[in-house]
Amino acid sequence: MMQVCLCNRYVRGLIQSISACRVGCNVAGLPLNIVAHADDMVLLAPSWHAMQELLYILGSHCHDLDIACNTNKTVCMVLKPLHKDRVVANDFPCCTLCGVKLKFVEQFRHLGHILSNSLHDDDDIKREIQNLYIRTNMVISRFHRCSTRVKRISFKSYWLCFYDIALWKHYSVTVLSKFKSCYHKCIKKLFGFSRSDSMSGILIQLSLPSFDTIIHNSRISFESHCPLSENTVSMHLCSFS
Repeated sequence: MMQVCLCNRYVRGLIQSISACRVGCNVAGLPLNIVAHADDMVLLAPSWHAMQELLYILGSHCHDLDIACNTNKTVCMVLKPLHKDRVVANDFPCCTLCGVKLKFVEQFRHLGHILSNSLHDDDDIKREIQNLYIRTNMVISRFHRCSTRVKRISFKSYWLCFYDIALWKHYSVTVLSKFKSCYHKCIKKLFGFSRSDSMSGILIQLSLPSFDTIIHNSRISFESHCPLSENTVSMHLCSFS
């Protein structure tokens, strides 16, 4: 309850001030300049001057409320257009927030997802591969003496928590193949199979989903839940698509 009250008192007014300034991007016909999840915010602007204007509004509002922005965790990113002939400039002066210069980055981790200025998901897939190996070693260290049934339960409840894989759209086949290979290797290692054992037979024996099934089910689940969202942006993008 306390978190809700603080959000209503501070964050909501800040979001409303930025949204009402009429400076931002056109996303599928919807004017949009801020995306917020609790106190994590992303500002969207079509130009350097527009972004600086949004940052000025943000800084001014925070000053009036006597709250501080963490400029150490605030960065700028220029999203490259898909058509290279539309690139206007590669270098921009630093934007400032509350008198502090913000650095430009090529990628940034936001809510666990790695955002890249190239709009590719390869780096985020590599992040998931690394996490998969870490979770496998952790499960093995804790449950290596348990029965296959217990391992299978822990596998389904803890190991298969692939975060945001339904959002992957632009990626190389090579990187996704490495993720699939990682999935197979981790299953064999966790349940004590050899590398030469048939993966199809292992999945049938353990009643576990294949890699392709996981990817497919994640996308279907995401697409089916989006229309049920009460968020205005989500509803608009679902109707547009």
